[in-house]
Amino acid sequence: MKSRAALLKEFNKPMPIEDVEIREPKGEEVVIKIEGAGICRTDLRIWKGLEARPTFKLPIILGHENAGKVVNVGDNVKGISVGDRVVVYATWGDLTCRYCREGKYSLCKNQVIPGQTINGGFSEYMWVQSYRWLVKINNMSPEEAAPLADAGTTSMGAIRQALPFINKFVNPVVIVNGIGGLAVYTIQILRALVNNLTIVAISRSEKHRELALKLGADYAVNMKEAEGILSKLGEASAVIDLVGTEESVYNLSKFLAQDGALILVGLEGKKICLDTFDTVVWNRKLLGSNYGTLNDLEDVVKLAEEKRIRSFIVKRNLEEINEAFKDLDEGKIEGREVIIP
Repeated sequence: MKSRAALLKEFNKPMPIEDVEIREPKGEEVVIKIEGAGICRTDLRIWKGLEARPTFKLPIILGHENAGKVVNVGDNVKGISVGDRVVVYATWGDLTCRYCREGKYSLCKNQVIPGQTINGGFSEYMWVQSYRWLVKINNMSPEEAAPLADAGTTSMGAIRQALPFINKFVNPVVIVNGIGGLAVYTIQILRALVNNLTIVAISRSEKHRELALKLGADYAVNMKEAEGILSKLGEASAVIDLVGTEESVYNLSKFLAQDGALILVGLEGKKICLDTFDTVVWNRKLLGSNYGTLNDLEDVVKLAEEKRIRSFIVKRNLEEINEAFKDLDEGKIEGREVIIP
């Protein structure tokens, strides 16, 4: 099957649109027609040559936030039929290691990631390794569902790690740092799952702070203003850092309550630094959070279909992909850009 796709052939260079071959599915394999493919900052870092998996090689079709319609299935596919609309889980484990047996596919050392180790969804059609990596969608559009494959699932995964610390308090305070494509879901999911919660959003951008308030944050401030707000509210039981620079982690750790946790999601920095005394004496935790489980994806799909969370998307066609990457890099995007081939 022929498919028009955006091919990354050289780092930091425009991606040409070319025809590629999509193989016929066998066994558990599925082919879907892409009807929405979100653009993530990871895609941007890969395009720049700043991040690559060990098996990564050029040329490649980027795109790991994918949703669409099933158009062909292998002989051993179960529970998925041609015509079904689905969202694609973005980390395919080998199903043999101890982490896969626990459903922690993002910890599998043999994981396959569309758009990072094999071709992804910036294409008319996409091959999927197994029906097991598909979650059906019913009363929402594929373009709205696509960002749930990563931004929504990653947000849910981080919140799952934060919940034991949040639930220690009757009226907990949570900080969300970095208001972009992930925070759109992080703030909404927190609001949907936790009662009596105060959410403090932190961003350098006034426009993004305004968005955070629309999403359900109680306060939206810059990092300097956060200290004054937290002195009134009390320390945070959990901080979710969606930026991940050395400066952000160090500053945010100061806002944690005793026995609180900083959930590190963002990858914008290369190292982190904490005060040894404050971390040890006040029993503060630093937890890395990479993606989420299939259950997390199913749960955010359910929240979206129940209208308890929603996607904020900017629709782009395949020919606009290079412009879309430029807009993301320049911080012009609120929510998620979604390619519709």
